Amino acid sequence: MERSVVAVIVTYNRLDYLKKSVAAVMAQSFPICEVILVDNKSTDGTPKFLQELERCNSTYPIRVVNMEKNEGGAGGFARGIEEAYERGADLIWLMDDDCVAYHDALEKLVRGFDALTEKLPVSSAEQSVSTEPGFVCSNVRWKDGEVCEMNIPRATGDSSRYYLPESPYVRVNQCSFVSVLVNARAVSLVGYPVREFFIWLDDVEFSGRIAERCPGFVILDSLVVHDIPQNTGVHFGDVSAKNVWKYRYGIRNEVAYLASRPLGVLKAARYIVSQLSQMSANKVPFSLRAQILFAGLSGFTFCYKSKIRLPAARSSYLDVRSKREPTTRPFSPEPEGMK
Repeated sequence: MERSVVAVIVTYNRLDYLKKSVAAVMAQSFPICEVILVDNKSTDGTPKFLQELERCNSTYPIRVVNMEKNEGGAGGFARGIEEAYERGADLIWLMDDDCVAYHDALEKLVRGFDALTEKLPVSSAEQSVSTEPGFVCSNVRWKDGEVCEMNIPRATGDSSRYYLPESPYVRVNQCSFVSVLVNARAVSLVGYPVREFFIWLDDVEFSGRIAERCPGFVILDSLVVHDIPQNTGVHFGDVSAKNVWKYRYGIRNEVAYLASRPLGVLKAARYIVSQLSQMSANKVPFSLRAQILFAGLSGFTFCYKSKIRLPAARSSYLDVRSKREPTTRPFSPEPEGMK
């Protein structure tokens, strides 16, 4: 079955990164119907670059979405997914502006999606959703070729049930927005990401919401590079006056997410204590610890589920015949560990 694919890239004030990400998308070996670029009210040269790209690009159709204000990654992806869904995409390929995809990354995702669609069992209770994956995500590496610690999907207990030698994959419950191909049918079931998260956890919550209705997988041979300065996960011992605003969102969102689960209030309380202990051990100033504590406590009253929006019925679908041929000049990042 031929499906229409729309790519969505969200950016904010990182033009140099964005250029590399866009170049990689334009050089994919699998054809794309459209590329949607969501600009979170950038103040550098990004708006001018996107305007010129939209006007002059000849590889794939470009659609630029200019946000009225910076709504963070969460708001940007919610808007981008909504645009792609309403324009009729079957599959929506999501990535941050610091994601650089290997030239066959999308092709591996689509082939894996197709192989899984043929393999998945049919459930009488959820026949309409269990016969296709809800999402398939890439194997995210850092610049040296090692696994990117920030983007490791969470595997499920029945991962070994789904394996094909010619297309290796692992079942996962959650993933990041650094190269994930989302089934538009899943969006119709679970809605859009929670834009009020602003940053952090919006991807985990959204992919987890999908996985509760239809399975998600990581396609191990679909490779992308996450071009971040250091290969470390989130650690509250690294909180500083400059970055504390991110961690405030992070702990609020995590607490809200945990508290919404079974026995979650206790887990959320333990999470706050754990992060404060990390900060204390790393001698983070007391004033910053206080900010994190109050932000964490606010998560208990942050009812994010009430903010989930479901899409309206679609009136149009993209014509896959309108896809342009992929470029004959493959692009691939070449970090030392992955040559």
